[in-house]
Amino acid sequence: MSKPLDKNVILVVLDTHRFDRIGSYGYGRPTTPNLDSLAEESLFFKRAVSPGQWTIPSHASLFSGEAPAVHGTVQADDALPKEFQTLASRLSAGGFTTTGFCNNPLVGVLQNGFTRGFDQFYNYGGVVPSTPQKEIDDIWKPLRKFWSKYTQVLRKLSYPIQNAFAQPSDLFLAALRPLFVPMWTKAGNFKGMTARSVRDSNAFIKEIGEKRQGGNFVFLNLMEPHLPYAPPDEYVRKLVPYFYETPEAQRFMGDFNRKAAQWLIPLVEPFNDLEAQTLSDMYDAEVAYQDHLLGQLIETLNTDYHRENSMVVFLADHGEMLGEHGYMGHGFGVHEELVRVPLFMRVPGIEKPSQVQTWVSTIRVFYSILDYLGFETLNMPYADEVDVPSRSLLRLADQRDNQQAWAVSEAYAPDSAIEVIRKHYPELSDTYHTSATQRAVYQGDEKMIAMEGVSKVLYDLAGDPTEKQPYQDPKRIEALSKVLDAYLDLAMTRNSGFSSRKISLKDNMIQQRLRDLGYME
Repeated sequence: MSKPLDKNVILVVLDTHRFDRIGSYGYGRPTTPNLDSLAEESLFFKRAVSPGQWTIPSHASLFSGEAPAVHGTVQADDALPKEFQTLASRLSAGGFTTTGFCNNPLVGVLQNGFTRGFDQFYNYGGVVPSTPQKEIDDIWKPLRKFWSKYTQVLRKLSYPIQNAFAQPSDLFLAALRPLFVPMWTKAGNFKGMTARSVRDSNAFIKEIGEKRQGGNFVFLNLMEPHLPYAPPDEYVRKLVPYFYETPEAQRFMGDFNRKAAQWLIPLVEPFNDLEAQTLSDMYDAEVAYQDHLLGQLIETLNTDYHRENSMVVFLADHGEMLGEHGYMGHGFGVHEELVRVPLFMRVPGIEKPSQVQTWVSTIRVFYSILDYLGFETLNMPYADEVDVPSRSLLRLADQRDNQQAWAVSEAYAPDSAIEVIRKHYPELSDTYHTSATQRAVYQGDEKMIAMEGVSKVLYDLAGDPTEKQPYQDPKRIEALSKVLDAYLDLAMTRNSGFSSRKISLKDNMIQQRLRDLGYME
């Protein structure tokens, strides 16, 4: 395939962003005016579903074009099998310049293969972030070069240590103690640096337009709506107006921001009304702040050059539970708040904005990007050739009411969360069946949640969009079970024989540093 020099792709992952907190999806609060403006001009997917309920499986699917049941990268210490050529690898091999700006340490810091194929990848999360450095020829240039090399050394030392925190170990459990949480969330840049990363990526994308320099793939991951919540005062006063006059709300939020273990597991006790409202409103404030920052990037994307030459994709890797159904965070379950996600793409050549009502998986973004860039077939580990257009979402622009389509989401409980429950809250295991894999099957207005070895229940999303009234219908459960069985059977034929690898600490020097710090015995 020849390189289409006039084309670019900008892929923005809104980490931990609920679909129902975006105006374009019907939310009544003014949280996302900038995203809404772009969505109005886009191929807009009303029913998009993430393949997984948290960062690792969903990003592995986004980058590989395969379901979690196929790639098997479902835990923080899993690495994407080398047989799967990533989106960035394919584009880099095709002559594209591939650049990543990432705030989530699970994507950019862990040595899990997600950065394969990127020519340059900037990590805004982690103890020693890596950010673009300007070339300025002045008296400070030698000092800047020295500092750059020094931080590269620190980064090499810090990454294996940070990888250790991905494993369900005593080290991980110790890090969850409230005393330590402020240290790694702030000093460790747990949520990255949203403002800096938007500014840097915007400058990069603006330069592409000014130079009219096509052939770029730019990936940006933002995770401002992730816990802990500490939005700027302006957004707190706007969206949580009672906060500073309500000591109980301040105490609750301050305590909850330090109780990282509670972010991972089902609720030990339900939130009271004030706690639930505070948590929800603070989430909105974080969403609104991030949307404000995105205004500068969307302004750049709205220039003539990028309108004519750049495919722009916005989606979430997953949502967030805020106490609904007894869950918090994004470790467990496949409820709407968690696996239903925003997805819209503005594509040069698709002139008329349209809304697609069909259920779609965000796995198909992988094929949509390749379709836009002219790829027709792909070699995959399990097949000689795969037809790209047949899996692309771009072909749905004029097929808006295909209710026969279906989608599946999978939730493999994170080992780290299971370990927290096992050691500290064993009663939750029986109540929520936390070790059971959960899957959601969507078709038409129906959704079946299958908890492996436990239960299968149905929801009518047209009449019960918040899943408050599960019901039984043996015929429909049998029909949707056949859809799920076919999905899993196909996955089994595709994942046979792939290599698997766990991220591990093998460096003796790093292990000794951890012992010196008191993290290992």
